[in-house]
Amino acid sequence: MQVYPCKVIREAENACFMKGCTTSAALMDYVIDRMREAVERMPELAGRRITRVSVYAGKGNNAGDALGLAARFPCSVQVNTVCAPPQFSAETAQQFAKLKHRQVAGAVPEQASGEGCTLIIDGILGSGARGPLSPEYRKLVKELNRERDNTPDSLVLSVDIPTGLQADTGELPGEVVKADVTVAIGCVKPGMLADGAEDYVGRLLCIPLPQVELPQTARQHVAEPSLFAALPRRAYSCFKNRAGRVHIVAGSVGYVGAAQLCAEAAVTAGAGLVALYCPEAVYPILAARVAPEVMVHPVRSYAEVPVTGAQALVVGPGIGAPDAAEAAALYRLVQGFNGPVVLDADGLNTAARCAWRIPPHCILTPHAGEMRRLFPQAAELSRAETVRQFLQIIPCTLLYKGARSIISDGVQTFYNSTGGPYMANGGQGDVLSGVIAALAAQGCSPVHAAALGAYACGLAGAIAAAHAGYARAVSASQLISTLPRALSGTAV
Repeated sequence: MQVYPCKVIREAENACFMKGCTTSAALMDYVIDRMREAVERMPELAGRRITRVSVYAGKGNNAGDALGLAARFPCSVQVNTVCAPPQFSAETAQQFAKLKHRQVAGAVPEQASGEGCTLIIDGILGSGARGPLSPEYRKLVKELNRERDNTPDSLVLSVDIPTGLQADTGELPGEVVKADVTVAIGCVKPGMLADGAEDYVGRLLCIPLPQVELPQTARQHVAEPSLFAALPRRAYSCFKNRAGRVHIVAGSVGYVGAAQLCAEAAVTAGAGLVALYCPEAVYPILAARVAPEVMVHPVRSYAEVPVTGAQALVVGPGIGAPDAAEAAALYRLVQGFNGPVVLDADGLNTAARCAWRIPPHCILTPHAGEMRRLFPQAAELSRAETVRQFLQIIPCTLLYKGARSIISDGVQTFYNSTGGPYMANGGQGDVLSGVIAALAAQGCSPVHAAALGAYACGLAGAIAAAHAGYARAVSASQLISTLPRALSGTAV
């Protein structure tokens, strides 16, 4: 998904209309059909049927998209507008007429079985809106958010952008719709990626407009299924030694779970061989509990970990705070390894504490606290600016974790939008580091391994939440069980 300011997509659409490539009405029908397909594939709705649709509509084309989408569902539809009778644009009036005809004709059968939910569609205002909302629109946004709060089974979908969010800046000048999923039209607008916007945008999807030609200059993208193309397909004759070997340095007394999760995630993500190097003190525990596919090796010192024999290395999950000699041994390992090195958790803390010189082949995966330890300036900067300045000083691959993770190598930048608050618990980062290493060992470039790893782990979280009956939280162990589906590339 490309990221462009509103002006760019607006000019591209107008140029398309001027050339006669399509019409506004035809483009609307195309967008509605693609949105319906996207909704059908959402893991957030897996196993649930939409038994009711509540549409909040303004007057413009966003309302037409929302009404047209509502008409595609065989259930009751409630339309909430800013005025009665509604004063729609010509294209939107056509979609409203279709919806009214369908309801009057009695072609809205109620489905009888399965767990149901309410789909709330925000079609109030689009990305062209500027500044604070007028009183009538502010009232409608409040009503939508109130319905969201009062219907725990609901899913809020914003068309193009959550109403009230400033598309180019991410400013929040007043009332803003709180969406669970936003379906951007044509491209993602910069404001959707701004710090703080994620609580209103939710997960990001994008409907590309094939008739509309955008300039191929975007350096920022939102991670999407096309990333799976970065993972080379396996030859039919592939065997374990050609499927990538991962070495993992992890675990210590009290933190064996981090090592286990990382190693088992690497196995699940397709690494042909996974070797886990841990201190002798925890070897008996890990050897007994970790998946049998993992080769567990006790070491008296990190100096015993080989610098050769693997295509990717992970350093850090649960290693604690090594003393000076062991920290130096880890540093030599990281510097001497000939391949991508994922530095995570205590590996990052050790690097910050000992002022390591980070080599370019490293993939760093800090959360906000770890980022501030590595780069104190981060406390004063936006997340995007933190990434930009950090990579100017320390060229490597950076995955800055958060609700909207940023992945960059200084040339390509990806924002990840999968996952959700149900992943707010321990061990998720350990799984992520194992997945990234496995993808890198199988031939993904560092930046693509990090971006695809973040995308797949977030998607696995959504699938796990759905399997658990839309649980409030899913554990890192549950995440590993749904990784195969997420990595198949078949889910949205």
